[in-house]
Amino acid sequence: MSNAGFAFLGSCIYPHAIMIRLRSIAHALLLLGFLASSAIASQAPLPPPTPGSNQNTPAAWIGMLLMFIIVAAIIAISMMPSRRGHQD
Repeated sequence: MSNAGFAFLGSCIYPHAIMIRLRSIAHALLLLGFLASSAIASQAPLPPPTPGSNQNTPAAWIGMLLMFIIVAAIIAISMMPSRRGHQD
């Protein structure tokens, strides 16, 4: 087996050189991510939202009614008999 087809790598064995380069790139990207996340985390926190922006929410019973209707529909559909012929 010769390395003639991989002349761009020089005298290195093919997988070794690429894996070292990929590992170096992965380490650099991880370090960049850690530095960026620490810079974002060190910023001052945002103030909390003012109450009153969600005053027009529907009542809780509407959600419960919708849930009951959906569950009842699922149960009704699953209890329907299958329409199989006499040859099944």
